[in-house]
Amino acid sequence: MCGIFAIFESTSNLKDLRQKLIDCSSRLRHRGPDWSGYIVEDGNAIGHERLAIIDPESGAQPLVSRDNNIVVAVNGEVYNYKEVMQGLSIPYTPRTGSDCEVVIPLYVENGMTNWPSMLRGMFSVVIYDRRDKSYCAFRDHIGKTPLYYGYASDGSMWFSSEMKGLNQDCSTFHSFPPGHYYSSKTKKFTKWYTPTWANDIVPTTPYNPIMLRTAFETAVKRRMM
Repeated sequence: MCGIFAIFESTSNLKDLRQKLIDCSSRLRHRGPDWSGYIVEDGNAIGHERLAIIDPESGAQPLVSRDNNIVVAVNGEVYNYKEVMQGLSIPYTPRTGSDCEVVIPLYVENGMTNWPSMLRGMFSVVIYDRRDKSYCAFRDHIGKTPLYYGYASDGSMWFSSEMKGLNQDCSTFHSFPPGHYYSSKTKKFTKWYTPTWANDIVPTTPYNPIMLRTAFETAVKRRMM
């Protein structure tokens, strides 16, 4: 469990924005007492309160790409990050041992499209692209990890792992829809997870205890990082 917090397109000056980031992100510190990381620039601010599990020595966030163009803050775990790394069309050498760093090369290769469906895990992610000052965010398939978004009076957009990061400063705030991503380029939420069971389909497969046990065992093995 970690905490992520971000403000985008703020009209505040750098000093005030940094202080606001620290104040709001600190409300999430119980989620990640091992490290607090902040990046503030050009009216944008990203914070991360870290609970160090994978790569506690070098996996501090926000994560930054090797060319310094992409900034990422993640709450959660990506169970299949090694397999995804191996399947990249453009080879990528990680800067850390963090499972979350796989988000960077996926974004660089694909932009903000349906690649979140390649990830197996639970995650809430905020991405800032320094090349064009765009940003995006997405939440895991069914919302295992919490994520909220809101808007302040100056039109800035905020993201937080808990509502307490937003309610004192945002005029409106909402739960981020699971299985969706948001892009500042379109100003829209797009659904990336569309399971067949979400279409009110009545199951017809008869109960099979062996099949059920196998499915559970497979699910557990996938989570053994």
